[in-house]
Amino acid sequence: MKYLALDTAGVSRAGYQQQVKEGNIKHIFDLVRSGRCKSRADLVRSMQLSATSVSVLVEELAERGLITEIGPAQTSLPGRRPISLRLNADGFQIAVFTLRREGVKYALLNLECQVLETDFYPFPSDQLPSEDAGDDYAALFEDILTHRSERFDRRRALVIGVNFPGVHSLLEKRLMNQTALGLNVSEASMERLRDKMGVPVYLFNDTKSLAYAEKKILDTASPEAGETLDMVFVEIHDRISCALIARGDIYTGPFDAAGEIGHFTIDYQGRPCHCGNRGCLERYVNRQAILEDARKAAEAAGIQPPETRAELARRYPFEEPLNASVMKSAQLLAFGLYGVLCSSGMRRIVLGGGVEILGEPFLEELRRALFTRSVLIRHLDISYAQAGPDAESIGLAQYFLDKQYTITT
Repeated sequence: MKYLALDTAGVSRAGYQQQVKEGNIKHIFDLVRSGRCKSRADLVRSMQLSATSVSVLVEELAERGLITEIGPAQTSLPGRRPISLRLNADGFQIAVFTLRREGVKYALLNLECQVLETDFYPFPSDQLPSEDAGDDYAALFEDILTHRSERFDRRRALVIGVNFPGVHSLLEKRLMNQTALGLNVSEASMERLRDKMGVPVYLFNDTKSLAYAEKKILDTASPEAGETLDMVFVEIHDRISCALIARGDIYTGPFDAAGEIGHFTIDYQGRPCHCGNRGCLERYVNRQAILEDARKAAEAAGIQPPETRAELARRYPFEEPLNASVMKSAQLLAFGLYGVLCSSGMRRIVLGGGVEILGEPFLEELRRALFTRSVLIRHLDISYAQAGPDAESIGLAQYFLDKQYTITT
């Protein structure tokens, strides 16, 4: 991931006092945004700052249009009721573009990460220049925001997020993908978009966005269990990709490339992969590969092959050739997941990206294949994703606000 801020050449390093102020004002913003603090008194107790310091920072957030006062708060304590604070959800916007082989999904979100509008624009990646399609995408993004979106307001835009299904090469300064898209996107093209729109750009990986959205769902689903600190998220789509949540944050590795489980080798003499390797997991376990293998199994057994993934999901639990094929896909997936679990020590797996359509039988076979391997897999929790169809957009927006967004620097 990378944040392309405005006027990066003229930004000087903030001094200690400014860093302290930024930390405090961001903390107040986060506490009000999460609903954990609903008044100045709550903030004073939570942050252990003086009432005067809190009031000054609250006033600055209100002046910036980030929070608002809405009248006396409900309280059981005697005396004057404190004034309630809440996030000014519609004060600012986050625009997110998610790149897919068939086109681009656009979503506009407010500060509560609620989707205000969304649409899909056909833009086939195989018709774009493979070396650098960045300017083509940038022109589409600008056109959508300027002419097609009904609610985008440039004056209220915090950031333009770009979800890319591939590896962000920090050394080469480009987003690379030869499996899902078959092309590259340079940072320079996104910088030109930033300068033209006058809005910062945030480059992110789509699987990491999905993982963070799921983490936030799990955090709120069981607040008594505390924050979800460690998780393996596996996206099975046009390819298979993985994102790791470690200590409550996304683990990227030193080169922003951690989690490429799809290129684990499960057969060193197997199917060739675009990465240059052979027998990569994603050549056997992706949405289309699962369907194609099931179709071949049906043809070999003399039964009607399924035409779609939805048809396969309906039929495979009841037709042995199809069931055997889908179970084999689950067993192959277990090979890759076992390596991740052994190397990371994590014990929670969430599967998303479309594989959820295969339902509980697929999940049960995956559990069985993992649990029979080693005592290292005890206490394992495997589930399907829950965040919904806009998870990529929501996850990017949530991560930006939680981890990247600064208010005074």
